[in-house]
Amino acid sequence: ICHFHVWPDQLSGDMAVAPAVALIDLHRVQIRRKLPRRWRLKDIAGLYFSAMDAGLTQRDYLRFIRRYRGGALGSVLAREGRFWRRVDRQARKLYFKAHRRYPPPIWPSLIQ
Repeated sequence: ICHFHVWPDQLSGDMAVAPAVALIDLHRVQIRRKLPRRWRLKDIAGLYFSAMDAGLTQRDYLRFIRRYRGGALGSVLAREGRFWRRVDRQARKLYFKAHRRYPPPIWPSLIQ
């Protein structure tokens, strides 16, 4: 996944200790009072696109949504289902553009 950075010196040490991971290359996501939705949509769709061939499961994606939004998954999806559907659609378009085929559907039926 190309939007995460793990420092190489941490990988050569004791793997019982989880290495620090940084989320990078999200240029438009900033700490602001009001962040334009289209910026967040584009960055999250790019992150999702880069993860599509990484072998993640539906549960992994749901776990990301829950952590990213910081709330109970059911309420986040009820409140923001349209946004996450748009993320899915945008990421699939990116995938098609890069691979000339669509990825298999993996998003859960909760986001319909």
